[in-house]
Amino acid sequence: MSTRYSLAFLSSWMMACGGGGMDSASSSTSSTSNATTEPGGEPTSTSGAPTTSGTSTGTEGSDSDSDGASSTTGTSTTSTGGVETTTTSGTSTTSTTTGDGTTAPIDPCDPDPCAAPQHCQDGQCLDPEPPGEGQVIVVEMMIDPQLSDFDAEWFELLNVSDDDLDLDGCHLADLGVNDDDHPIDAGGPLVLGPGERMVMAKTVDSAVNGGLEGVAYAFAQGFSLTNTGDAFILRCGDVDVDVVEFEPMTWPYDTGVAIQLDPGQEEALANDVPGAWCAATAEYFSLHTGSPGAANPPCR
Repeated sequence: MSTRYSLAFLSSWMMACGGGGMDSASSSTSSTSNATTEPGGEPTSTSGAPTTSGTSTGTEGSDSDSDGASSTTGTSTTSTGGVETTTTSGTSTTSTTTGDGTTAPIDPCDPDPCAAPQHCQDGQCLDPEPPGEGQVIVVEMMIDPQLSDFDAEWFELLNVSDDDLDLDGCHLADLGVNDDDHPIDAGGPLVLGPGERMVMAKTVDSAVNGGLEGVAYAFAQGFSLTNTGDAFILRCGDVDVDVVEFEPMTWPYDTGVAIQLDPGQEEALANDVPGAWCAATAEYFSLHTGSPGAANPPCR
């Protein structure tokens, strides 16, 4: 065989075996079958899918399934039987669906879970508090009874607030004429409800107090309504709840005659004025006029 023929044959054979000049490096990169991982080399796919090498998008240690440290905050809502509970960052509120499809918060005090005299606030049963300034006022006073002053003096209080109020622990005081400062000690709550009246007297004994029934508290000789003029002071803590200064001649009381506050003047400032009061005319006991425990008639 000639040299020329040998070279031509060799060239043709190499062309045929080389697949038309295919790049072997490119072939290995895009191969989709039977790839293996060589020591120190890049992994290639064995499933027919191209292999991609690079950096993982995961964050090491951040998977909540692996370390349990991840928490979720936000708002979640559950609904059961028309009652919807919303929880936000550990705080839950409950609402109910109304007839028009809107939601309204449920009042934990409706129905009222408390027994009188306690009242409900935010779902808790609380005892009545002492009155504040002007919440309880004096509306009638028997200053100078025909019977003994040591037995038959009395006065009537009215709760002009919307709350149950506890008078136990309050004080009955004057301006210093008798240096009265009597602590009310009823042995427990002495509650006066909204709009209610309460009679306090020297004694609960109706045989000597002028036939008074239903006296809520007896102050005995710890407090007096001085005939020659003084003041009635109801003090709770450091609050003067009501103060009324009275004196003879200017104020319409007399022996056996109580003074009554006009129903249109039932207010802590109005009852400071003598003109807001009048002499009682209805007899509740022989030679004694007044309306203890009942509403006062209008002054004429």
